[in-house]
Amino acid sequence: MKRFSYSILVLIISILSVSGQNNADAEKIINNLLASVKTTAIRTNFKLKITEKNALNSQSNSGTFTLKGEKFMLEMDETKAWFDGKTQWAYMVQSNEVSITEPTAQELAAINPMAILSGYKTKSYIRFSKKKSAQNHIIEMRPKQKNNDFTLIEVQINKSNQQLVSVSLTDKKGLNTMLSLSNYQKGINVSDNFFQFNKSKYKNVIINDLR
Repeated sequence: MKRFSYSILVLIISILSVSGQNNADAEKIINNLLASVKTTAIRTNFKLKITEKNALNSQSNSGTFTLKGEKFMLEMDETKAWFDGKTQWAYMVQSNEVSITEPTAQELAAINPMAILSGYKTKSYIRFSKKKSAQNHIIEMRPKQKNNDFTLIEVQINKSNQQLVSVSLTDKKGLNTMLSLSNYQKGINVSDNFFQFNKSKYKNVIINDLR
């Protein structure tokens, strides 16, 4: 009986050790991903799908996303958005109107996938998912506090090139936001001005300064 109990104890310790190692590796993968976009720009196509609880209703959109550190430029058919690290310009094509704001971290996280990961990293338990994929790391981020506004963030990162494949965020109400990336390009050469709205390119544009 003592030998049996000792064997069980050894097994538990082994499982905990492997689990801890896996969790540390998962967090390292997230950190490396965030570090990779701080000094060089990336450009990627994206598909965004928002689905209500029980898949009752959903809406989708797609476009192009350019990111460098905290700065980004988002382009879709009906709208464009620029963020230079402080100020955001949101341009509506149909009305030829741009709104200028200084968004909160939460508002930025709704647009920028890296802001989601960066903003929630310290608030989450980070571990590998039980789901398996031959091509991708599947990593879960679950909130440490019950009063957080999300229940799960699932991140998929390609194993061979360490590029972000998708981010899925589920909130307390069951709303799921799924961002899928494709045609991922690293080392894009863009200046800081690229992430600012250029009024001269939009004739007779209506400007709403909401700062």
